[in-house]
Amino acid sequence: MPLQPAPSETSRHDHLKLSALGCENGRHSAVSGSKVEINGIVHATCRHCGCELMRLGASRRWFRTGSMG
Repeated sequence: MPLQPAPSETSRHDHLKLSALGCENGRHSAVSGSKVEINGIVHATCRHCGCELMRLGASRRWFRTGSMG
C-alpha cells in the first residue's frame, strides 16, 4: 500500500470545495443541532449551504424543502 501525504491546508480547502459540490448535486449534510421531528418527518438545516432539509423515517437521504431559486 503506498504512503499517503500528510494533510495540508490545500486538502482542507479541497474538502470545502467538495462539500459545495455535494450541495450542488443534491447531497446535503444536516447540522445535528438543527434537527426537529414533526409527524415522523425530520427537518433540519444544511451545514454547508444553509438550505432547509427534510428526511422521511424510512429514507436515509436529505431532501431540500422550502423556497428554491
